[in-house]
Amino acid sequence: MGAASTGSFAATGVAAIPSNGVVVFTDPGEVEKKTGDGPLRDLIVSALSVAKTTVYAVALEGTVAGTVSSVAAGSANTGSGTIAVLGSPRNEYDITAAIIKSGGLNEAAFRVTVDGAEGKIITVPDGDAEYAIPGTGLTIRFAPGAGMFEEGDTFTFSSTEPRATNGEVLEAVETVLDAKLAIEWIAVAGVSSEPLWAALAVKAEGAEPAYQYLFFIAQARGKHQNETLGQWAMALAGVERGNTASTRLEVCAGWIEEADANGQADERNMTGAYCGTLAQRDVRQGPDAVRYGGIKAATALKPDGINDGHIETLKNAGYVTARKITGLNGIYVTSGQMMSETGSGYGQAERRRVTGKACRQIRAAQLFYLNDVVKAGADGSPEGLDMFIAQSENPLRIMKTGGEISDGYVVIPPGQNILSTKTVRAKIRIVPLGKMSCIENEIACSNPALGVKE
Repeated sequence: MGAASTGSFAATGVAAIPSNGVVVFTDPGEVEKKTGDGPLRDLIVSALSVAKTTVYAVALEGTVAGTVSSVAAGSANTGSGTIAVLGSPRNEYDITAAIIKSGGLNEAAFRVTVDGAEGKIITVPDGDAEYAIPGTGLTIRFAPGAGMFEEGDTFTFSSTEPRATNGEVLEAVETVLDAKLAIEWIAVAGVSSEPLWAALAVKAEGAEPAYQYLFFIAQARGKHQNETLGQWAMALAGVERGNTASTRLEVCAGWIEEADANGQADERNMTGAYCGTLAQRDVRQGPDAVRYGGIKAATALKPDGINDGHIETLKNAGYVTARKITGLNGIYVTSGQMMSETGSGYGQAERRRVTGKACRQIRAAQLFYLNDVVKAGADGSPEGLDMFIAQSENPLRIMKTGGEISDGYVVIPPGQNILSTKTVRAKIRIVPLGKMSCIENEIACSNPALGVKE
C-alpha cells in the first residue's frame, strides 16, 4: 500500500451487476450504471454523496435470494381486484401499488411508489397482466377477479435484500487485499453477523504483516417487525454480539433516514454515510467530533422511537450508532469506536487511522535503507543509524506539526545481532491526541466582594 491513502476505501457486497475484479468509483452518479441496484450501490452512493474520495468495489451476485412479503390490500379497498408479486428483489424495498383510475385489464390505471419515490401513471396491462417494476427485479401480476379495480385501492408489500454467503464476502476481501490498494478500510455492504465479523477481524490482523494497515466496517441487522426497540437493542448487545474483540473492526448498528440528490428519502443503515463521514475528515478528526457537523443527508434518526437508552446499550456493546444532541440540529455519530476491549489504545477510528497513516509513511521512508549495509558494534548490535532514525522519524515530525499526533519517536533497542539476523528492529512510539469526550462544569454563584476566585 502507498503512503497516500487518506480517505480512500474499498467495499464489497451484493449488486445486480456483479463485477469481474475491482471497479473504481469517484462519482455517485456513475455507481448504479456499473452495479445496478443493491446494498453495495446504496453504500457507495451514500459515501460519495458525503465525501469526494475514491472507492474500490467488488460487486457480488449473492447466492442468498431476498424475500418478498405477502401483499396487504388497503383497509379501504372497494374493488375485487388483487395483485401478486413475482421475481427476486435486488434490494430492500417498501412498495405500494395504488389504483388511480377504476376499471379492469387495459382500462384501470395505477402508480407504483418504491421507497417513497412515485412512478408514472400506467394502464393495467392486458394479456399476462404483468408489470415489471424498473430496477427492482420484481413484477406485479394483476388479477381483476369477478369485478374490477377501483380508484383508491392500494396494495403494499416489502422485500429484503439479497445476500452473499460469508465465504463469498471473504473471497471478495481477498481480491481487494491481493490488489494491494491504497486504502484505509474495507466496508461490507448488507446485513452481516458475528461469525463474519470474527473472520474479518482475523483478515485485518493477517493483512498487517503484508504492510496493509487497515480495518473493516460491517453492518448489523435492523429491528425486526415483531420485536420492540428494547428487544432489538438487547439482542444485538447480547447473544448476537458474540465475543469478537478487535481494534480493526467496526460494526454499524445505527439507522437513519437519508435523502439522496433527487430528494428521495430512504431508511438505511448508516454504514455508507459513516464511510463518507470518515473519508471527509482528516485522520485526526473523529467521526463523532461535533465541530465538523452532523451526518450529511441524514434527515431523521431511525428506527422511529429509538431513545438514548437504546443507543447507549448499543454503544456500550461496541457498535457505531447515531444520535441527536440536545441544543443542536442534525444527526451525529455517537462514537466511531472499534469492537475492541474496553480501554484499548486503538478503540477509536481516529486512533486507528492515525496509526495506520504513520505505519504506511514510516515504512515508505525506511524502504530507502532496505538491503543497505550497517556497521556492527562490539556486541553485534547495529551502529551508526542516526540517519536511519531521523528518516524514520520524519513522517512523525510532519504529523506532529500538522496536529495529527502529540509526539512520536523511534528507538533502536540494544543487544541486536545484526550479523546473524540481518534484521534491524526499531520501536516506534506515538503519543496520540487527547479527546474531550466529556465536558464537566461546576457552576456556582460568586461574590466579587470576597475577592476570591476558584
